[in-house]
Amino acid sequence: MNEHVPKETDSETGQPVPEVVGDGDGGIALSASQQFFGRAPFVVLAPEDDHDAIVRGASLAVATSVPLLVVGPADEASIAQELGRLNADTAVAVGSVPAIDGADILAIDGSPEQLSELTGLTFRPEELSDISEAGAALAALDSSEHVLLTIPSAVVEPSENTGDGSVAATDATLPSFGRGSQDTQVVVFTSPNGVPEPGERADHVAATAVAKAAGAQVVVLPVPDPRVNRESVDAVRENADATILALGSHFGTSAQIRERIDSALNVAELPGGGQLIYPGRRMIALYGHPGVPAMGVLGEQGPEDAIARARELAGLYEDYSGEAVIPALEVIVTVASVSPGADNQYSNVSRVEDIRPWVDAARDEGTYIVLDLQPGRTDFLTQAKLFEELLAEPHVGLALDPEWRLRPDQVHLRQVGQVDASEVNEVIEWLADLTAEHNLPQKLLVLHQFQTRMITNRDQLDTSREEVSLLIHADGHGVPAQKMDTWNVLKQDLSDDIWLGWKNFYDEDSPTFTPAETMYVEPAPWFVSYQ
Repeated sequence: MNEHVPKETDSETGQPVPEVVGDGDGGIALSASQQFFGRAPFVVLAPEDDHDAIVRGASLAVATSVPLLVVGPADEASIAQELGRLNADTAVAVGSVPAIDGADILAIDGSPEQLSELTGLTFRPEELSDISEAGAALAALDSSEHVLLTIPSAVVEPSENTGDGSVAATDATLPSFGRGSQDTQVVVFTSPNGVPEPGERADHVAATAVAKAAGAQVVVLPVPDPRVNRESVDAVRENADATILALGSHFGTSAQIRERIDSALNVAELPGGGQLIYPGRRMIALYGHPGVPAMGVLGEQGPEDAIARARELAGLYEDYSGEAVIPALEVIVTVASVSPGADNQYSNVSRVEDIRPWVDAARDEGTYIVLDLQPGRTDFLTQAKLFEELLAEPHVGLALDPEWRLRPDQVHLRQVGQVDASEVNEVIEWLADLTAEHNLPQKLLVLHQFQTRMITNRDQLDTSREEVSLLIHADGHGVPAQKMDTWNVLKQDLSDDIWLGWKNFYDEDSPTFTPAETMYVEPAPWFVSYQ
């Protein structure tokens, strides 16, 4: 009955390759029907603006193993054409839908009693609060039981006269139906939260129901990328021999999903799992320079004790985050100096061998580590390259601190330094190339800032390289009102592709924010450091 026909296969293995099921002119549910079904005894229809009808229709479609089409994204003509392709003369309408040429429409309200009478199946009701819960609910459905999803807050209106050939459900019977089987195991990734327009959510729920009705395993992701977290990577690795599809154009192109599936299979994971820095985790970090307590709390102890302290801090944030919270270290590896030094650069550079124990300890303890640069009169890229062998590790990121970036005629503590976006972009390009060359998970690049002038032309920061996750870190200190003023200024006009971080000071803040107060900041910061 239901059959998935892969469009492409691997030339060497003959296995179907991952692909994206695009939204198409008639919507994603219609595209999914065309992808998964070669024929069907009937289809289920529901109007796009009736969410309760959508989830009831989805329940019926999954139970009877037929497609669900949404009237709205797909118009009457395209639905009629799809019915013809499927050799289906009958449509079951949940909610008010228009007449479809050539189709007998059974108009129902989708009550448990009516569905049982119509199908001969027993449905267990399950209430949802809204349409956002439907994707996960559909993914969790077990083929051995039949669940009727409902949204009580929405109103279901039985279809009125739907045109020639329509009949009332109570006087009709369905064509015979039965659950078909796939020739190969199919895993479908869907991400309703990544759908660009809220109005498209119902259509994506319907498409999820189509995949589930066809017998596919459905995995719901928080964002449209299978590398996002440990669970998504595990799903890829556990189904390496299956046909993998991504539901919706917001997953990108088929070429992109193939690259990301390949990464999920072959690239090392980050601390906490997954291969994307965010949104799969939050990081709580100790900041400072080894052996120098005056520069931050990281310097008050050695690597192992610092990690233990960061882990204890991270634990305080778990109740306030829907994502995994992991410990992190931000180690200042080039330190701003009041004296010019032998190279006249006003920056003391740590030896790689002195930082290596911190990097190794972080790796062994599942901790992310960020190398922080205070470059003085040299540029950020020159200093970053000095630590290339450490940055070639999968759990090592980079931080740039413009406060300590001097012009040739400047010295520290007489002014706040600054950097132009063009210099940052050079670092982004180099770091992205390094990540790609070494087949690494995404790199975190932190930009410290507490004044707008510290990063000139900030709107020109390059966020096109997905190998690098860019984060603006708000370093303001003082009383809460001062910190919030800094935060509110820094987040203005910030690209949606740039994340936000926050610093808590033990001595300079009055008082230091608690974990609850820190996470109640809007938006909740993704990287929190303690100095």
